[in-house]
Amino acid sequence: MINRYIHLCCRCLVLMLLTFVAASCANTPSPEHAVAAKEKKKPSSAAKSHALPVYTEEQLAAYPDEISEIIRRGQLRIAVYREDRYPFFYSDEQGQLRGSDIDLARDIAYKLGVKAAFIRTADSFDRIVEQVAAGEADIAISKLSMTLERAKKVLFSEPYLTLRQTLIINRLQLAGLEQDDRDPLELIQTYGDRIGIIGGTSYASFASELFPDQQQVVFPTLDLLIEAVKSGEVLAAVYDEFELMGYQKKHPSSSLYLQYLRLENQTDSIAVAVAPGLRQLHSWMNVYMQLQRGYVNGLLRAYEIIAE
Repeated sequence: MINRYIHLCCRCLVLMLLTFVAASCANTPSPEHAVAAKEKKKPSSAAKSHALPVYTEEQLAAYPDEISEIIRRGQLRIAVYREDRYPFFYSDEQGQLRGSDIDLARDIAYKLGVKAAFIRTADSFDRIVEQVAAGEADIAISKLSMTLERAKKVLFSEPYLTLRQTLIINRLQLAGLEQDDRDPLELIQTYGDRIGIIGGTSYASFASELFPDQQQVVFPTLDLLIEAVKSGEVLAAVYDEFELMGYQKKHPSSSLYLQYLRLENQTDSIAVAVAPGLRQLHSWMNVYMQLQRGYVNGLLRAYEIIAE
């Protein structure tokens, strides 16, 4: 009798334990749910929750032709680089276009009263500028750097993000240069001969300004650029602060053979490019950047591009 009682107690304890474990598992979010929850925290544009306004012919007639033409078309054509640049623009697992630049573009289109139509055919950032200059796109929002050369072809809005140009340097080669208490940038400008860049980016212009006497060596991707610095094929390379700091975080041991140098006085201003014939749209875009600064900064914080 006692053995039977003990057996029943044990069965009850086991059942209670299984119930507790099942309840705990049900309350523990899966990795997929965790990612979804993180995505939900990101601010979304008003375009996702409100219908577009309907304009009368009288209202359209009151706008400049370029604005009324975009509204009649019902779309703002937006050029974006075809390769992902997380978290600015990227395709998720379902193939949906997401990112801080995408949310910004959709909100701009909604505030203008139209839908966002994305064009992702450009194989370089310079090609994006050419698309806008040729009128193939109305604007470009694609982590696009302002340069004097690009500003000859398109109109730029006020910057919505300012980064710093950054150098990656081969530590061993730098140590072999003549030392006279000068900083690494000055040593490279004096003794260096080959500087790496990624083709089709603003850093060709930036490198020319920083290193006018050095030969530029062009690479197609960031991985190849970094490998060239590691191997000593080039003494140093100049590139995007955000991309290089991200690489350093993923590869902390790279600091053993690479030196990362953030150039505090060398800015990289990220802005919206507007087609040269759309001057009213350009003016409107600058007003947007001023009045929607809180929303824009909220996007950049939510995507962890700038600190909280």
